[in-house]
Amino acid sequence: MLIEVKATLTLGDTLVPLIFMSDGTHLSNFAGDKTEWPVYMTIGNRSSKIRQMPSAHTVVMVALLLIPIKNRNIPQKRLDEQRQTNREVLNEVLRRVLQPLTIKLNPSAESGYYNVLCADGNFRRCKPVLAAWLADCAEYRDLHHLERHVCFWCECPKNELGDYVPSDKQHPQRDHDLYRTLSDANTKAADAELSSRHVHRGFNVLRHIPCIVSDLPKPDLLHTMQIGILDHLQKWIFHFMKTHERLDKYNAIWLSVPAYHDLTPKNKTYEEFSQWNGKEMKEMSRYLLGVVTQSLRGGSPTQRPIFNRAIECTRALSEFYMYAPYKSHDDATLSYMEDALHRFHTFKDVFLLGRAGKKAKATANALRTELVKK
Repeated sequence: MLIEVKATLTLGDTLVPLIFMSDGTHLSNFAGDKTEWPVYMTIGNRSSKIRQMPSAHTVVMVALLLIPIKNRNIPQKRLDEQRQTNREVLNEVLRRVLQPLTIKLNPSAESGYYNVLCADGNFRRCKPVLAAWLADCAEYRDLHHLERHVCFWCECPKNELGDYVPSDKQHPQRDHDLYRTLSDANTKAADAELSSRHVHRGFNVLRHIPCIVSDLPKPDLLHTMQIGILDHLQKWIFHFMKTHERLDKYNAIWLSVPAYHDLTPKNKTYEEFSQWNGKEMKEMSRYLLGVVTQSLRGGSPTQRPIFNRAIECTRALSEFYMYAPYKSHDDATLSYMEDALHRFHTFKDVFLLGRAGKKAKATANALRTELVKK
């Protein structure tokens, strides 16, 4: 993983890239919906193979973040105030955790250098820098003070989210230094500028750390692909099979997939699973295309083109996922991924056939509520 940081080292100093990870964890349903929000930390000086070994103990928990209370049936103004309070509390906790890195908030530190006892028994002058923060989309939104349903890497407009953007026409990267300046200005014009960029006003601890804040989010297979894009694709396929009356055949083929090496046979259909984890999604990706292809065999002349587009869309996203875990990429593999992504966006509209949009669903829910009252 390539890490770009803002750090100036002298001869003999050691750079220690810090990698933070946070994820809200669901604990139990038996005594209420108990959850916790841990923050873990590791360093980039160790190889990824060692870091991923639980027995190596290279990942330590540094904090437990507060779980915001659930807001139900309260006025919108009160809800906005509570969310602002939640953001302030979250940043205060993170400020205490990241205080050794916030040079601007911790002037007593000697430019962020510390004498550290290393594993070989020698002391070295080390400079820790914040290099990455692994989390899901909702946590990135809270960590970066962003509004809902926006990209945390670039300033892509909301109406263009989900569209295919070629690599040579990327949107501008988020400038968190500018956000800090506008937030500190505390004027109506600055607030309007932040609102136009879908950013909340207020103190954000990540903007006071010498690092490129927009580069902190790193794409990981678990949140981005396995329980992200693949989960969405699976839901689209399920609805597609149900719409075209192929769901029974799809479930029968799904349950008939035999065990093979580390592939465990499924004794439940897709809708019978209460929750999918990363391991199950990884296994599912290996046979999903075959199950979809067999389920859509035959069909009338009018259905055949629709079925072919659904198969091609599934194939394209499966290819993109298969290339993503490569430890290194070259121009050829990147071009293959770009081609697969382009084909996915070309054929994905086939899953919109027969699906209601958000406005139609809201209208249907309002009519249903009115009928129930009557």
